[in-house]
Amino acid sequence: MDRRGMDRRSRVERKVVLQAPPPAVWAALTTAEELSRWFGLEVLTLELRPGGRIVFRDPEGQLRRAVIETVEAPVRFVFRWLPALVRGDSGAGRAPGSIVELVLEEVPDGTALSVVETPWVPLDEGSWTSGPVYTAGAVADPPGAPPRI
Repeated sequence: MDRRGMDRRSRVERKVVLQAPPPAVWAALTTAEELSRWFGLEVLTLELRPGGRIVFRDPEGQLRRAVIETVEAPVRFVFRWLPALVRGDSGAGRAPGSIVELVLEEVPDGTALSVVETPWVPLDEGSWTSGPVYTAGAVADPPGAPPRI
């Protein structure tokens, strides 16, 4: 585990080569409409700046929120999923936060995209290593309310 509480043993890494130039891939990752296609979730809000927010809505209407950590156009985009309550077939549970890093590299066949997601882990029961526990998404927004963090 690193000093930010990220469990490197549980990280998921994937690298793909896309037959498109880096600016096209960057646009697909950093515009709401295209990011919606990548994730299969509707992107309601995308504030492309460090500290900006991303709000996703799944087909069941549940919201997931993230905070943008890093934007280094057109090569690196990092965001942090905020912990949230989720409902599934087995009832409600907690989806921990995680850091997602997207890195683009120009290669002869187009653009290599590396995606690394590293989950947060609790130091002890009920505490998260990154400071305050974010509760955004823990309570459903009222109908018609604007997305919030």
